[in-house]
Amino acid sequence: MIGRYGWAGWLQMHVQEFRSSSRICLLALMLAAAVGWPATAQNARPTFLAGVSRVTLNVVVRDDRGRAITGLAGTDFQVFDEGRPVNLSDFRIGQEPVSVGILVDTSGSMSLGDRLATARRATDMLLANLGSGDEAALFTFDRTLHEVSPFSQDLAMVGRGFDRITPFGSTSLHDAVAAAARQSATRGSSRRAIIAITDGFDNSSALTAVAASNIASSIDVPVYVLAVANTSLPVGPREVALEPVEGGGVARLDDLTRWTGGASFAAETPAQTSLSVRQILSDLRTGYVMAFAPHDTPPGWHRLTVLVARRGATVRTRAGFWIG
Repeated sequence: MIGRYGWAGWLQMHVQEFRSSSRICLLALMLAAAVGWPATAQNARPTFLAGVSRVTLNVVVRDDRGRAITGLAGTDFQVFDEGRPVNLSDFRIGQEPVSVGILVDTSGSMSLGDRLATARRATDMLLANLGSGDEAALFTFDRTLHEVSPFSQDLAMVGRGFDRITPFGSTSLHDAVAAAARQSATRGSSRRAIIAITDGFDNSSALTAVAASNIASSIDVPVYVLAVANTSLPVGPREVALEPVEGGGVARLDDLTRWTGGASFAAETPAQTSLSVRQILSDLRTGYVMAFAPHDTPPGWHRLTVLVARRGATVRTRAGFWIG
């Protein structure tokens, strides 16, 4: 098992197994409480999934300086389903059209200062950096999710939807991310993502950050967050999602993104926004798409581990999938 991946890879996989196993029961209980699944039912599964005959993964590989590692082959990866190696049935690299769901926070707090103007700037930068064949949609959320502009390759039309935005109401960031991810999962592109632009303050979601992240992870929709944070706050942009957690403290925006293979970024200044947008689109364009067919697998949540044969490489992908 150690082989060409070395002791570091072997240790990484087993550390992930230990960490994942300690979270599975917690995630199951949180999801059951949040969306009404029977926590005691062995075969309970999300109502938005059918049987799984093919599991796809969007995998981002970066070096120790954060640069994308390209040119890898399928033989450079090992994929594990619940610790058991699987054979890849599909492996793709290269340019493909991307599908981006832009999710803009329009709760009342976004009317403070220049937050909405900053969100408009981020939206314009995202659309300007998409190309021919790419598609986007514009969603907003306060207490609920609203579709402002449906998925379309007419990016100018999508951008004009921002003119109809007026901030009002409470913030259900986690619920909106989960709902938008479900809509994005219906798109044909395998290179898809939800990009939430928000000040980060969730005060009315039924779902926790981890539960929403788990839902997006299970349907292979990476979630990214561009944080339009109040610079007067004594916390960084990765800490502004004020969700109480056990033992005190607050949940980070990373709890909303990391299980999906996404990430959170600061977007307070034009320079930060530009850098963050380039990083997100680089993930979508240079990442690897791979798939496998699960076999002889029990129902329930299946954790995924991906190792790559490159020293110092960091791998981001979704945490797992559900099977019924």
